[in-house]
Amino acid sequence: MPAILAAGMLGLPSVTAVPANRGRLPKEAFYQGLEITARLKRQFIDDIESLTMLAVIRSKETGIPDGRHVREISVIEVKLKGERLPSAVLERFSRFRDDMTHHAVKVLYVIPDGTGYRTAVFRNANVNAGIHEGRLYVSDPRSLDGSGIRLVGSNLEQVWDSLCSQTVLNDETPENVDQRIAVRERIMRLSAEQQRLETAHAKARQISRRNELWNQLREVTEELHRLQGEQQ
Repeated sequence: MPAILAAGMLGLPSVTAVPANRGRLPKEAFYQGLEITARLKRQFIDDIESLTMLAVIRSKETGIPDGRHVREISVIEVKLKGERLPSAVLERFSRFRDDMTHHAVKVLYVIPDGTGYRTAVFRNANVNAGIHEGRLYVSDPRSLDGSGIRLVGSNLEQVWDSLCSQTVLNDETPENVDQRIAVRERIMRLSAEQQRLETAHAKARQISRRNELWNQLREVTEELHRLQGEQQ
């Protein structure tokens, strides 16, 4: 892993890169104005080694038109001292930027992990799509193999949705991101419930209890198969 991460290493266009001598963000400036507890502030200070603005994705540099809301995406490197990610503070910062800019400025976090990196994004609630609470999502580990982060979409709103999809769903599709996230999370919950019911059914001794668990297991399995089929 390079000592200094640069926008080009992630596959981002060179026009979006912030010069290394101008990208460093003081920790205090990062959490200033956030309503966080002393414990969260201490965790943030203890867990983060440095913060660096790697790139700024805007129409001015890229030629990609503004979206209905989104006009800028900040790419911020979060270098950790250990393995613990202070997710709560990063989420608060994203919410803060969202509120202060009326959803115009989004944040893509890049977290180096020694051999590669992960990305993280905050996604707002979308009850109609099945997302009942906003939260921070963190990607699986990714390697610096040249494929990197891709800017996909006809405007910055779609680019942001695609970056969220790349982080949460491991694909570049910008359409129906919240709905697809909701389906994925429903599948994960159903899979866990399926395993729990299978274990409980195998241990049950009373016929009535076994039948009850079997009926529950069948309902869960049928819904799981239906959702998995819709994803294909």
